[in-house]
Amino acid sequence: MTALPHVLHPQPIAAAFPSFLTGPSLAGMEKYLADESRRQGTAEAMSFPTSTAEVVGAVEEANEKGWPITVSAARTGITAGAVPEGGLLLSLERLTAITGLRQAADGTFYLHCEAGALLADVQKGVRTGSFADVAQWSAVSKRALEALKQVKLFYPPDPTETSAAIGGTVACNASGAHTFLYGPTRPYVQRLVVVLTDGRVLDLERGTHLAGPDGRFGIAQPDGTVAWGTVPSYLWPRTKNSAGYYTAPELDLIDLFIGSEGTLGIITEAEIRLVAAPETNCAIMTFWPDEATALRFTRALRERRAELGVEAIEYVDPNAMAMLRDRRTTLGAASGIPSCLSDSAQSAIYLDIGTAVAALPQVLAELAELVTTCGGDPEQCWSAMERDERERLRIFRHALPETVNSMIAEARKRHPGITKLGTDMAVPDEHLERIMAVYREKLDAADLTYVVFGHIGNNHLHVNILPRNPEDYRKGWELYHEFARTVVELGGSPAAEHGIGKLKTDFLEFLVGAKGIAEMREVKRLFDPGMRLGMGTLFAA
Repeated sequence: MTALPHVLHPQPIAAAFPSFLTGPSLAGMEKYLADESRRQGTAEAMSFPTSTAEVVGAVEEANEKGWPITVSAARTGITAGAVPEGGLLLSLERLTAITGLRQAADGTFYLHCEAGALLADVQKGVRTGSFADVAQWSAVSKRALEALKQVKLFYPPDPTETSAAIGGTVACNASGAHTFLYGPTRPYVQRLVVVLTDGRVLDLERGTHLAGPDGRFGIAQPDGTVAWGTVPSYLWPRTKNSAGYYTAPELDLIDLFIGSEGTLGIITEAEIRLVAAPETNCAIMTFWPDEATALRFTRALRERRAELGVEAIEYVDPNAMAMLRDRRTTLGAASGIPSCLSDSAQSAIYLDIGTAVAALPQVLAELAELVTTCGGDPEQCWSAMERDERERLRIFRHALPETVNSMIAEARKRHPGITKLGTDMAVPDEHLERIMAVYREKLDAADLTYVVFGHIGNNHLHVNILPRNPEDYRKGWELYHEFARTVVELGGSPAAEHGIGKLKTDFLEFLVGAKGIAEMREVKRLFDPGMRLGMGTLFAA
């Protein structure tokens, strides 16, 4: 612990100056002005630094020119956080090195990555014990790698887009299906290197800088004074949540940056914690005669997640099952939907199981018994043990979003302005049935086409509204906002995993109120006095 644990001490480093694209040089670079939200932005300049020192140089140039700065890398986000609103687009896609590995005294392994390293490369490298940059590693890292090869480890965060960059997953506190058992990105981040908008660099390690009991913390200034701020006072939801700056008693200040969506500083390096992987995995698809029995099974699984090794619980609702059957009828085997899908299967629960090899037969037997107890038929379940079998189940699961996207594409041919409306909301455990009833009552009354699927283990269900025309889109958008308010009233989050970005800033105020927004702005001003970093993200520009 440092002598002043409540004070951060950013340090100057020698800047290197990357090249900039401006004016005519920006022609053909339009892909960097958008992300998966499909929103298109603008920029006066772009830069592609290859080191932390070059990021510092880019920040200094932006300061001189008065440019706002938007950070991007893999651009896999769907809330437009990486879409610039003028100024400098700072892409970290060339900071791709996985630079080292260490094993702590307690045996824990930590992997050091640059911010642009892809999640898929990290996960593959940990699984195989092979990294592209190992020739440049230190002798200590190479010895740790030999030790890593003797054990089975993995990095748990699993957003759907494995092409995401590590820095982006940290900046958005990414989560996914396996968050049910393992939690989101935050607890796996041990260290961050962050460039601030004044060009100084923070090197933050977990446990070294904490806010005081009153929430106060400071940042040392170049002249030796300390600028003081306070952690926001709102309570963090008791659910998955990716909206707003993290709060907790005596907050570890590294956690302010995790989930801050690139608005407090520019993450250029991260050290992430690896954990023991299960000896074996299997995937199971269970089918249910109605939604009520599927929800009953979900509750029963929650109570036994640890003993049964339940890593993920994913839901497919009756509307979605009907849509999948239609897809099978239209496309046949090319649909990815097996012909053995029973007509009596009105909803489905997908499970990922991770356990010891010797325990697997007993786990499967107990799951079969649980299915029977909850009103299902174990004989109708599909199970997949080997990688290729699990891949077939993955294709089945992904057939649903593909079907949704194809339906929207058809609707857009008639009405180009419409899009699907997909919610990203979670409620506490006790309100699962209530929020499902709210969704169905409101959507059915509005005569909207919709499906419900997703991370039911965390009560985090994606309601996909499929507008057929502009009037449907208007009604769906109004309901989307009504759902967000209801979820917040129930103690949940209107942005459980995709963040706020530039598209859901009104949802953030639903969650934390005007006072919370004001407190967040004060924290941002402390790190970014000019309010130029991530302009339009979290707060309306």
